[in-house]
Amino acid sequence: MKIVILDGLALFQQDISRTSLSAYGEVDFYEKTNEADINLRDPNATVLVTNKCQVNEKALSHFTQLKLVLVAATGYNSVDIQACKERGIQVSNVPAYGTYSVAQHTLALLLAWCNRVELHNQSVQAGEWSKNDWSYSLSPLTELADKKLGIIGMGNIGQCFANMAESLGMQVYYHHTRDLQLKNRTYLSKKELAQTCDVISLHCPLNPQTDQLINAEFLAWMPSHAILINSSRGGLVDSLALAKALQEKQIAAALLDVLDQEPPNIHHPLLGINHAYITPHNAWLSFEARTRIIQSLITTLAGFLAGKAINQVN
Repeated sequence: MKIVILDGLALFQQDISRTSLSAYGEVDFYEKTNEADINLRDPNATVLVTNKCQVNEKALSHFTQLKLVLVAATGYNSVDIQACKERGIQVSNVPAYGTYSVAQHTLALLLAWCNRVELHNQSVQAGEWSKNDWSYSLSPLTELADKKLGIIGMGNIGQCFANMAESLGMQVYYHHTRDLQLKNRTYLSKKELAQTCDVISLHCPLNPQTDQLINAEFLAWMPSHAILINSSRGGLVDSLALAKALQEKQIAAALLDVLDQEPPNIHHPLLGINHAYITPHNAWLSFEARTRIIQSLITTLAGFLAGKAINQVN
């Protein structure tokens, strides 16, 4: 069996062996595959492993022997699952591998804004404390207790982050596809959530219903002191509308681990904007989370060879 790993650089790095799947067939490993490179990959591949590389009609026409697409992530919008289904190709993802890692990173973004730890560390290292009083601050510090947190998408990561926030004394509100009747957590409409909450954090998938969910109208509903966090998918946010809202101080800050274009063009509207804190889509990147991805891929691949579909999404 021929296995082609299309874009394995971020997943494997130096701490996880690139031969992890070799027990199941001959493996071709590529750090990155652009759409223009697809025709350079072995057309006889039976299994593709992808994360961001698009498995679309062009790719499916090239890989004529394909039977299984393994998405090394929970979101599978990089794969045309309907086209795969029509060709009898199984598509499987990796659910719930990064729940704690992503929730932890989301909290780290929020705490970075509220406590400005790095700003003050840099100040001390530059010798400014030696010239100041015993205590000083370069920016207002914010306590999160009793603040209202709104979560859009109360799945595994949303609930994990809610638990972390509650431990800090925050009050949790949420919007989901339906009212989940969660104890001590209040379901609100999108508009009510935007108008009510001090912090709004996105934890929903990207699909036609959620594309640019955060738009000019939503941002206009938010109070001027509110903070938006997105550690889910960049396409959930209208970047131009968010940049405008930040420039006009319509909201206080945007804390982002994802953008609608990755990597971003140097002229991306959110780069260089005051109070846009951006990390390079690495909330999922802990060693522990990536190890779980590899184990899930192995389990799904072994199941496929045994005639059992595991984590199939189509």
